[in-house]
Amino acid sequence: MAITSLLLAATLLAACGDKGDGGSDSGSADGGISDGGSADGGTADGGGADGGSADGGSADEDRDQDGYVAGRDCDDTNPDVHPGATEVCNGVDDDCNDLVDDNARDMVTMYPDMDGDGYGNPLAGQQFCPDDIPAEGYVDNDADCRDSDASVNPDGTEICDDDNRDEDCDGLRDDEDPNTHPDSMSTFYADMDLDGYGDRNRTIQGCDAGDIRALNNIDCDDSNPEVGPDSTCAPWDGSWVGALDVSVEGVYGYSGTCDDTGTVIVSDASSVQVTGTVTCNYYDYYPVTLTLYGTIDYPWDVTGYWQDTMNWWDGAGGETSLSGQFSADGSTLVLELHGLGDFLGYEVTADGTWTVTR
Repeated sequence: MAITSLLLAATLLAACGDKGDGGSDSGSADGGISDGGSADGGTADGGGADGGSADGGSADEDRDQDGYVAGRDCDDTNPDVHPGATEVCNGVDDDCNDLVDDNARDMVTMYPDMDGDGYGNPLAGQQFCPDDIPAEGYVDNDADCRDSDASVNPDGTEICDDDNRDEDCDGLRDDEDPNTHPDSMSTFYADMDLDGYGDRNRTIQGCDAGDIRALNNIDCDDSNPEVGPDSTCAPWDGSWVGALDVSVEGVYGYSGTCDDTGTVIVSDASSVQVTGTVTCNYYDYYPVTLTLYGTIDYPWDVTGYWQDTMNWWDGAGGETSLSGQFSADGSTLVLELHGLGDFLGYEVTADGTWTVTR
């Protein structure tokens, strides 16, 4: 029994003895700590377990001391580069918005000069960095008011023109512009009282009729807008002569023209009457005299009718109407005759324009 107890104790002692080098079973092969240390006793990357920056710095560091940590700064080595920085023309994304040279502080605005006159289009300005300005086609001013015409710019010469252009880009055109070149102007009669009638004794230069410029010279008193043409100054008083070409068709298949053999009398402005005669030789058998009757629709227009002595036309209902108008300077009177009637069952038409000259 004693011998058996001793053998059992020896066996247990051997089982609890050194298993290699006398170290604990929680140690590494080289005596280091197996659950946390590296082979040489350090951490795996030499840094903290919760992450430093890729270059060995922490994401919470601000190495360039610009107020933005590496995690937010797109270049933590340059204090001029960070969110909110001023963008300048340098090929760098200064403000960390993923755009380079956008709205840079030192950009300049240039304007296209399509007509090559040295003045730019104010409606088409573009911004460029100084090194990116095109060598041609752009200027640094926006003073052109028509970039499609090289004659129109601040150095242009204002002239009277049908398009009413502002050649010198000062915002004033033709008669509005005191700088309009006089050689381009026309001569008008002065209408200082603005009644539409010009002074026969005073002319004025300008581009267009209107305002203080009249085409006519029939005002008797240009200082009083209540006084216009009357019998002492109306230019249409007196006798007028002219030729009428009126085509007449339908009478037995014949046609012909009317030739004036008389005159048109325009009475003074107090009675404003127009009378005259025209002889029509449609064919030899029936020369017909037409008598004109008109009234001046003060001051320019004439309305009325005409009759023929042989009653070829049925003039009922205004079928033989007369209309006309004086020219603006009172030198000519254009009368238009209109006729439509019946002759022995044939429809007859007559119309034409009669220009008479004082």
